[in-house]
Amino acid sequence: MVSPTSEEDTRKVQTAVIGQAESDWPVFLPYDHDDFDTFMRGRTRHDFYCGVLLGGCGKKLTPKRYTGKKCHYAHRPPVHCRRTETGEASADHLYIGQALRRWLLRQGYQGADITYLDPGSVHGGAVEARFGQGRSRLIRVQLARLSLREWQETRERLADRHTHVHWAYGPYCGLSHNEVDAAGHAIRISCRTQGDTREVYVGAQYPDNSLAWSALTECRLSNEGVITPSLDAEPPASSTPVPAPTPVAFPLAPGTIAFTAATELPASHTDPDGTAVRLYEADLQPLGSAAVRARITLPHAHPAPSPHQLHIIYSSAHLLPLTEAPPSGPDWLIRADGASPLPQQTDSRWPDLRPASPRPESPPATPTTTEPAASTPSPLPLGEAETIRVFRSRLGIVARARGLINWETLISHAGAAPGDVTPDERVRLLIEVDRPRADGKPVLSALVKPALAPEAPAPYFPEVLAGLGWRSDLSEARVAEVWERERRSAYALAQDASTPELQQSLNTSREKNGTRLWNDAQLVGRIRAHLNLVAKGRSRIKWRTLINKQGIAHSTLSAKDQVRLLAAVDKPYVPSRGLLSALVKVDGQTSGPAPFFGDVLTELGWSPDAAMPTVEAAWRVALDRAYAHSRQSAPTAQSSPVVPSAKGDRVHWSRLGTTKAAVTVAVRRALIDAAQRQVCVGWHTLAAAAGLKPSDLSAMARESILVAVDSPPTYGVLLSSLVVASEHTPVPYFDAILKRLGRPYGLRPIELGRLRKTEQARVFAAYRAAAHTADAPKERA
Repeated sequence: MVSPTSEEDTRKVQTAVIGQAESDWPVFLPYDHDDFDTFMRGRTRHDFYCGVLLGGCGKKLTPKRYTGKKCHYAHRPPVHCRRTETGEASADHLYIGQALRRWLLRQGYQGADITYLDPGSVHGGAVEARFGQGRSRLIRVQLARLSLREWQETRERLADRHTHVHWAYGPYCGLSHNEVDAAGHAIRISCRTQGDTREVYVGAQYPDNSLAWSALTECRLSNEGVITPSLDAEPPASSTPVPAPTPVAFPLAPGTIAFTAATELPASHTDPDGTAVRLYEADLQPLGSAAVRARITLPHAHPAPSPHQLHIIYSSAHLLPLTEAPPSGPDWLIRADGASPLPQQTDSRWPDLRPASPRPESPPATPTTTEPAASTPSPLPLGEAETIRVFRSRLGIVARARGLINWETLISHAGAAPGDVTPDERVRLLIEVDRPRADGKPVLSALVKPALAPEAPAPYFPEVLAGLGWRSDLSEARVAEVWERERRSAYALAQDASTPELQQSLNTSREKNGTRLWNDAQLVGRIRAHLNLVAKGRSRIKWRTLINKQGIAHSTLSAKDQVRLLAAVDKPYVPSRGLLSALVKVDGQTSGPAPFFGDVLTELGWSPDAAMPTVEAAWRVALDRAYAHSRQSAPTAQSSPVVPSAKGDRVHWSRLGTTKAAVTVAVRRALIDAAQRQVCVGWHTLAAAAGLKPSDLSAMARESILVAVDSPPTYGVLLSSLVVASEHTPVPYFDAILKRLGRPYGLRPIELGRLRKTEQARVFAAYRAAAHTADAPKERA
């Protein structure tokens, strides 16, 4: 290994950021060329920026691999960068900020606000992390030097604005001794290179100047600040007594605890950090365990959980022993940041929890039908293959919007509820969404997060990565970096994708059996549209550039694929017409036909003749005619083929990120809910239930959906009769629905209205009775 040597050219730097110039996600380039190869796996040379938060110019950096000197990033000329800190530690303030955000999340504090003060200055300025109720707590990491007077003034200013201020000191600020004098010990913070990252370490400095270091992940947070293992194990000799440790609190994984029958207790309760909360007593069940009676605290502003619903704790939570409980009362307290109600009354993951239904004010009416109840719907109403397709399509839409989607919303687009899918099944489905893996293909699962959670990798994202081929023991920092890179890649790729189907097929390679993973017809259409634009500009384009513009790595296509696709662009072959494939060249080529153009001609069925005796002659004619044709009629990128909608639907379901089957399931559920509430509904309600706008669905599409809902009718009643237009008038296509369902149709308006009211009464009677019995009608899969 070549030992690092100092280099005076400040254009050569050792740290960068990924995603964009303003990003706070740092990356350190290892010195050694062997480590360089490992570092670049899954990355490209276009992912790195001279970050603004590094004091840089914001321009792209290129990683350079050397065997005789240290590897480094280099600016792309011309260089006008005034960045002063370029070495191994130049991004430590960003590594510290990211590590604090992840650590605070593990301590139960979501959405910490990280601020970088004077980034790019010597030693990185300072980092501030605000968290807790109203961002009232603060961790201040002082990296740059401060005078004693500045330090004292800053302490007073921050103490006036926050309930708790915890200080930590970098290796060069020279203030830790003052902190030891003031508090009995000081918290030191430092970064160390480990592989291709900089890990954050925390040390406790004692009056005798001794230091005990440990990883930040091994520390905990108390009202007194950051507590290292050495502070826990052996209090330092100091005139100031060490505060008593906080009560034992076991962190609980989000999504593993459900509860019901919650009753608010009048007693007030305050969390250890001083925030006011509401205290509830509820029936609670962890995954794989029995149900118990326990107490739960939720933030004071959190909506009170209904005792008649099943709730799941999706946020971070901690389990504490309840020392003040009466002898016959609960023994445990759960401190949670939030909970969400589930749409269903029961869930197979928590079989012992049964919410009590409100008592009806009057005895239930006798059911009008005696048919047996429908069977319980399958966990995935659309089936696994169709569910995965819907996931990919919806995630493509999320990527184009440059957003994230929570799992609960994503599963609803497939007509299922969160409780229908176990955590293991959720991971398996997300893995299938991103299979097969390929160079340049983003991991769409990076766009999925739990509800009420911050913009960070989902707790199960490392399991998804492991299922896709990443190592199962990735550090938190590495998982966060992969998540950020894959998210940005999905956003960037989505900008060039014209349809969700194409989005999920871009940047893919071949499977081992040689099956193509892209849609040839759509890809050829996009290539043709792009070459028409090239012809209009009377220019040529390299094959590498052309195929990369379609979002596919050129290395994933063989020479045979290249010839086949270009020939498809110009089929059917007409000798008198120009050939768009003549516009394609190879790297470094300045004139003449591409080396593969003769193979394209052969694929098209061309043969030499007197007018075009050679490949070069045929190329010149094809090129001139392509330019001439572009002046007469120049198609645009909008001319790429579009998948026609199904007859009668008049809806491009794929563009909406869903399927007709998924919309049918959602509409059926919404109509069953309306029947149980004894109301009619309009399409604004039904479209919202399917995640759509009313304007997304034509009248013919609405008719087709309602026919599917009632094919065959559940319990012999027509749910479609509950759908009304404005002013509570019947929808104009109700007679057409009757015809397609084999019912009497062609009735006069007064007869049609009477029939509709009769059907509504039958629906209300069936579901009013069933709502209070164990054999309530279930929607079909």
